Amino acid sequence: MGSMTHLSDIPAAVKGLPRKRMAVAYGEDAHTLQAVERAVKEGIVDAVVVGGQRKIRQIAGECGVDAKLFEIMDIEGEMPSVNAAVRLVREGSAHMLMKGLAHTDNYMRGILDKETGLLPEGGLLSHVAVFEIPGYPRLLILSDAAVIPQPTLQQKVTITTYAIRVAKSLRVEVPRIAFLSASESVLKYPSSQEAAILTGMAVRKQFGNVLAEGPISVDLALFPEVSDIKGFKGRVRGDADVLIVPGIDSGNVLYKAIVWFGKAETAAMVTGTTAPCILTSRGDSEDSKFYSIALGALNA
Repeated sequence: MGSMTHLSDIPAAVKGLPRKRMAVAYGEDAHTLQAVERAVKEGIVDAVVVGGQRKIRQIAGECGVDAKLFEIMDIEGEMPSVNAAVRLVREGSAHMLMKGLAHTDNYMRGILDKETGLLPEGGLLSHVAVFEIPGYPRLLILSDAAVIPQPTLQQKVTITTYAIRVAKSLRVEVPRIAFLSASESVLKYPSSQEAAILTGMAVRKQFGNVLAEGPISVDLALFPEVSDIKGFKGRVRGDADVLIVPGIDSGNVLYKAIVWFGKAETAAMVTGTTAPCILTSRGDSEDSKFYSIALGALNA
């Protein structure tokens, strides 16, 4: 069976697995409830939505969602709802977590709480996004565009390891990894030199069975014709499965450019936690949230 090439392949794969239970933190918005309803109807997850019961039922009625399809845990307030949802996952009553209307900083605060959160001691949190881009022949993974501002070399090793796990879950047997920088030449700045070190580690199989290139510019990583024009002979030539960015600033810019200019659909989650934690924007589409639920269930 070949690698997945469409986000719709993810829920199709999950349907063959035991159904997971998902806790939704502060699920008081229409897009979240619509995505949860769809995921439950399609057999992806069972769900418990945490938040004000009256508000959740009101929003569900307004957007045509059948609230009988999921359990509602009646908790008033954003942070109390986040903490209650995190507790369900920590105690094993749910297999994965999803952000609803909660602000990202409050959602992350609940996940990162040293006593009651979901990050193992000494662990590292990272964000992994999966894109389906019109005209690109495979799913594209990007990390980290949302959590670690200026990752160290060792943190990039961990970020890469997490991204490879996600690639493997998408049935990519030998992930092609591009360690991005401004040029394919090794230059005198950290992102370039660290990309060269990470590529050397990959060549020595320290990341397992992968192909990697870096430093490499994003055009060489994604467009074969650019490699042909430049005569570039790297291991990755316009066929990257995974992009590892230098830091959150470049990663966030690239993420949003892919979505808005590239017209991509996306699925995203936080990794490094004891269970998958779905992290989407409050403005993301129902489709994006649905595919993120499926990605979390695939990795739970």
